[in-house]
Amino acid sequence: MPTVSFNTNFPGYDVLGEINRSNARVLKARHVATGDLVAIKHFSLNTDADTLRRFERESQIMTQLAHPNIVKVREVRLDADLPYLVMDFVEGGSLRQLLKLRNHLPTEVVIRLGLQMLEVFRLIHAQGIVHRDIKPENILYHQLASGELNFLLTDFGVARLHEQPVTVTGQSLMTYEYAAPEQFDNPRLVGETADYYALGVVLYECLTGRVPFVLHNEGGLVTFMNTVLTMPPPPPVVPSGEPLPASLRMVLDKLLIKDPQERLHNPTAVKLGLKQAEIEELNAQQIPTVPNQTVPFRTAPSSSAKPIEGTDREVRGAKQPDTPSPKRSVWPMAVLGVTLLLTSLWAYWYFADGKPGTTRKSANPLSVIIGNSTETTELSDLTVEQTTRKQEQDEEKRRRKAEEQARLAAEAARKQYQDDVENARRELEATTFSGKVGLFGGVKDLKVKVHNPTNVAFKQIAVEVIYIKDNGETFKSPIMYFNNIGSGGSLTRTAPDSQRGTKFRARVLRADAVPYTADGLDSTTSQTP
Repeated sequence: MPTVSFNTNFPGYDVLGEINRSNARVLKARHVATGDLVAIKHFSLNTDADTLRRFERESQIMTQLAHPNIVKVREVRLDADLPYLVMDFVEGGSLRQLLKLRNHLPTEVVIRLGLQMLEVFRLIHAQGIVHRDIKPENILYHQLASGELNFLLTDFGVARLHEQPVTVTGQSLMTYEYAAPEQFDNPRLVGETADYYALGVVLYECLTGRVPFVLHNEGGLVTFMNTVLTMPPPPPVVPSGEPLPASLRMVLDKLLIKDPQERLHNPTAVKLGLKQAEIEELNAQQIPTVPNQTVPFRTAPSSSAKPIEGTDREVRGAKQPDTPSPKRSVWPMAVLGVTLLLTSLWAYWYFADGKPGTTRKSANPLSVIIGNSTETTELSDLTVEQTTRKQEQDEEKRRRKAEEQARLAAEAARKQYQDDVENARRELEATTFSGKVGLFGGVKDLKVKVHNPTNVAFKQIAVEVIYIKDNGETFKSPIMYFNNIGSGGSLTRTAPDSQRGTKFRARVLRADAVPYTADGLDSTTSQTP
C-alpha cells in the first residue's frame, strides 16, 4: 500500500500497510518523531452515528487504562476527517492467528493466558467496565525476552460503562459462540460475569481446538441459542489425548455455568484454581530434560541459554536415568505439599461465605483433594425415591425455563433485526453524476449510484430519478431497481434518458431487506411501501 495515500489523513505518521479491515480499518504505521511502530484504527468518512459513538466509547475507556496486558492507546483524534486512534503495535499477532497456526495450545500456555486475562478483569471490572466481546480476535500476543508469551486485550469498541444505558445495538455486536447465555436472554442485565463466561470459552478453545458450541449455518441462530441455553458443554478433550489437570477442568466447569449468579467470577478464586492447575501440570512433567529438546512457546533468547524445564510435552515418557539426582527425591514431595495447600485455600475461598467455620450452601458441594484424587459429596436426608422425584421436577423446571429463554431470545433477535433494517434504510445513499444536458434541454447518459454503508444486505432497492425543468417543475420521475447490494456495497446503473429537463436528482424510494425467520434470514424479500 503506498505510504503517500494516507499521510495527509494521519499527520506525524508514515503508513506502512494495512493490518485488518472490518467495521474499522487498522493500519500499520511508524511515528515520525520517535520511529516507533504503531497501529492506527480509523473509520471512513461516512461513519454512522452508532459506530462513531462506539468508537468514542472505546477511545475513552482505553486511554484511561494502563496495564501490561492491555494494548496501550497513544493518541485519539475524533475531530479529524477520518476519526482515528493510535495504539502500540503488537508484533506477534492475534490469538486467532496463533490458533489457526497451531490448532490448540499447550496447557501451561493456556493457564498463563487465563492468569493474565484475570488481571485485566480485575482492573476493568473495578472501574465498572464490561468488555462484552472477549474472543481470540481481540486478544493479541508477543514474545518476551524470556521466551514466554505475553497476552494483551484490545478492542473495547463494544464495552460499556455500567452507568450507560444498554441498547439493543450492543446485543447485535456480540460474537455468538463466545456470548454468555444471559446475553441471549436479556442483554440489559449483562454484567461482568459475561466476560468470565467468554474467557471460559476462549480457554476451552485454546485447549481443545474448538469452542464448546459451534454455530452452524444450516442449524440457524435460534437452534444454536437453544443448545447453549439447555445443553451442558462437552467435556474438554485435548487432541493429543493427554489428561488435563483436575483443577483446570473444575475452573472451566465453573466459568461455563449457565446461570450468571452461580458462575465463578471472583478473580482471586479463579486465580487460585489456575495456579493449582499450574502446579499439577508441573508435577506431571517432573521427568529428566532431554538434551537439545526445543520448548514450544518458551524459547530462550540466545542459543546458549538453558531450555526451560517442564514446558515441553514431548519429553513425557522419556527413559528415566538409572541414577536419579538426589534433589529429585525432595521436589515431588514439595510440589505435593504446595498443591494440597493451594487446594485447601481454593476450596475454602470458593465455598466459604466469609465467616470462619462456615461454608456456602450448595446443591452439590464438592471438595477435590488432588493428592488422593478423592471427592466428598454431602448426603441428603431424602430417600432415593424422593431424591429422584425432586431431580425430575428440577429438570422439568430447567427445561421450561430454557424454552422460555429461547423464545424470548428469538423475539429479541427478531426485534433487533427489524430495528437494524429500519436504521439501515435511512442510511442508504442514491447519487447522480455524468448526466449530459442538451442545448435545448433533455438529459442523456445519466448515471445513478446506490451505496449501502450499513451492515444489512438488501435484495432490492427502488430509486426514483427526478428530472426537473427550468421552471422547477418535475418533468418525469422513472423508477430504477438495484438488486443484491450487500453490506458496504455499491451499484451503478444508467438512468433512462429524458427529452426535457436541465436538472436531476435521485432518492431511495423503497428498500427490500431479507426478512428474519426462526432459523435466521430467509431467501425471500420483505418490501416496505
